[in-house]
Amino acid sequence: MTSRRVALIFCRAVTALASLMVSLYGVYEYAGSHFSAHAPLVDLYWLLPLLSFPVFLLSFWLHRESVIAHCALAFAYLVVYSMLDWRTCSELGYCTSVAATVTQTLATRPATLTFGVAVLNFLTLLLKSSRPPASH
Repeated sequence: MTSRRVALIFCRAVTALASLMVSLYGVYEYAGSHFSAHAPLVDLYWLLPLLSFPVFLLSFWLHRESVIAHCALAFAYLVVYSMLDWRTCSELGYCTSVAATVTQTLATRPATLTFGVAVLNFLTLLLKSSRPPASH
């Protein structure tokens, strides 16, 4: 077994675990969500992470499309989460700028883990598709 194969298996396992954690976080947020006036945003806030593990499972058949879907989920989640953070901080009057709110949102564990899954899935695609160097 080559080191590339071991790295691929390790990255797939870590990606599976991380995407499962993100999906379970979506379940947790669904269970704790209070349906308020901003229901579409709140629904997206738990629905987008929930889709992480099913998208990972898609990678066994359509890996490239799975990577694209994970990236789309991560960016959409960042937008939705930032909008909810912006509404909270603007109502309480402590917002400094939209960029600062997005940066603070990106530093949270759920957003970081969601982007981490996208990066790991992309890394597994690179490991899977790259060819070993030809020996002379």
